[in-house]
Amino acid sequence: SHLFLGWPLYLLGLASTGRIGHDGKPLDDKIADHFRPNSPMFPAKMSFKIMLSTSTVLASLTGLGYLMYEYGAVPVICWYWGPYLFTNAWLVLYTWLQHTDVDVPHFSGDNHTFVKGALHTIDRPYDKLDPWGVIDFLHHKIGSTHAAHHYDSTIPFYKAQKATDAIKKNFPQLYFYDPTPIPQALWRICKGCTAVVKRGDSWIWSNKGIEDLVV
Repeated sequence: SHLFLGWPLYLLGLASTGRIGHDGKPLDDKIADHFRPNSPMFPAKMSFKIMLSTSTVLASLTGLGYLMYEYGAVPVICWYWGPYLFTNAWLVLYTWLQHTDVDVPHFSGDNHTFVKGALHTIDRPYDKLDPWGVIDFLHHKIGSTHAAHHYDSTIPFYKAQKATDAIKKNFPQLYFYDPTPIPQALWRICKGCTAVVKRGDSWIWSNKGIEDLVV
């Protein structure tokens, strides 16, 4: 379900959207979605752009509905929803690997800060995923230079490698990079990141006692 619905649920503000609004105030059970002009995720000055974006999404869904009515559900599922779900799964996997590993803690709301979150982001060797580095190129290195994005989200993608090199040079003790090949890292996380236990002010992954239930 995570790979199937993860991205739409995130956009709707129902999964992994954080606990703080754009103004730095706690959401207090408010939904921070990507579609309402008054969503607490965005400042008021962006309301027109959000409204315009939502209108194009609704127009696209209307067009897909018309195509399903005109040509049937199967062609639209094969040519649109199938590739969409694949892209959704790939994006969720990317995000999961950027922020999760067996030795990366999670923090409670009282103990979490922007800096802690940024410093616990993991860069990975997507440039080694294929012999030519095509995947890294097509995705603008979002997996191998992602930590820089969390240090400063205003850095454009074409400067991300330069920023990453600067972080590695100046803050080597704070920079997280895991050279484990992506398939092996994914399998390790699937097996090792199932349950958490509290240790001090943070939560760590621990599968003690449920090893037989883990893939």
